Amino acid sequence: MTVELVKSIKEAEAKAEEIVREARQEARRIQQEAEAKAESIIEETVSSAEKEARELVEKAQNEARSESEPLKKEREDEIAQLKEKASANMPEAVKLLKDKVVKTDADN
Repeated sequence: MTVELVKSIKEAEAKAEEIVREARQEARRIQQEAEAKAESIIEETVSSAEKEARELVEKAQNEARSESEPLKKEREDEIAQLKEKASANMPEAVKLLKDKVVKTDADN
């Protein structure tokens, strides 16, 4: 009976060691899978965030363009009006300068 009991205990210990070894292997496999999944999730998240950032920048640029176009047109119209006024006053300005130059030369 004791030989059978010792044999039974040794078999149980061997089974227990095998179960522990298999559990460790399974734990390593699960850990490797988890690390791979985590890496994949990180890559997807970064990619998604980069895409969203590009879209937000593009949207902001488009909004800025659409808001600035009327202002740009307004300033261009102002410039054109100022040039028109300046052109209308040019003959008088030239005459005034001529008169001053001639008067200054005449005084000397």
